Amino acid sequence: MALEKSEAVVLRTYNWSESSRTAVFFTDRFGKLPLVDKGGRSAKSKRGRLIPFAHLEITFYKSEKQTSAYLRDCDIIREFSLEKPGTLGRLAYGSAASELLLLLLPEGEAQPVLFAYLLRYLARISESDRQYLPAIFIGFFLRTMSQLGYHPSLAYCVGCSKDLEDIAAVRGKLMFSPERGGLVCSSCQKPGEYYIGLSVQQARLLSVLQRASLDEAATVPLGFKEASLLVEALAGFVKHHSGLISDIKSLEFLDKLKSSQLS
Repeated sequence: MALEKSEAVVLRTYNWSESSRTAVFFTDRFGKLPLVDKGGRSAKSKRGRLIPFAHLEITFYKSEKQTSAYLRDCDIIREFSLEKPGTLGRLAYGSAASELLLLLLPEGEAQPVLFAYLLRYLARISESDRQYLPAIFIGFFLRTMSQLGYHPSLAYCVGCSKDLEDIAAVRGKLMFSPERGGLVCSSCQKPGEYYIGLSVQQARLLSVLQRASLDEAATVPLGFKEASLLVEALAGFVKHHSGLISDIKSLEFLDKLKSSQLS
């Protein structure tokens, strides 16, 4: 077996015995990578801990003849602490980002730009004031979808290409169609089709965050309740166009935060 090394972030672990588990990593060199962590759950294990929301360096054994690869060691490069005011929200947005990548990333395809972007995102949600967390996550959601080939139409109508501002001038409320992939003006709406209503300000915000850097998103205060509606629209879009069968569970938890005082 060849010994490989890569930077990585843990996306999820699955326990399958009292001492062992499978860990799914997002790595800079190999993309999404599941590794068998044999004996890693044991208290006697000398292997480094698999800390969530941390920048790691992993070494592992990989064989061309076997389907499974095996984790050998793990070292922490940087741990992003989420133990700050708004911890519940920070953990929820960290988990939602991890689950989004777990579901959407193709296995074994390197995504170095997106990997670096994830590290910047983890730094941002660990350092920024809690009022900016929703906008940071929505910016991450939009950029991640774009990197993976999913780009909702947020600046013009998907039916007739009418500009957002022209649509807004005709009516005060806009419609977003997850199935058709973006905003739909009143002239292009179809009876019986499912829509999510957005205000002009919400549509503009999505359009701005689609182009914004994480640093720029971290200057936009946004409430959890309003963010929940925007995330619902994006989750519906990505589920329909990526072919996801299951819902993104972490996003359901985010929806509960809109009425929580703990976020």
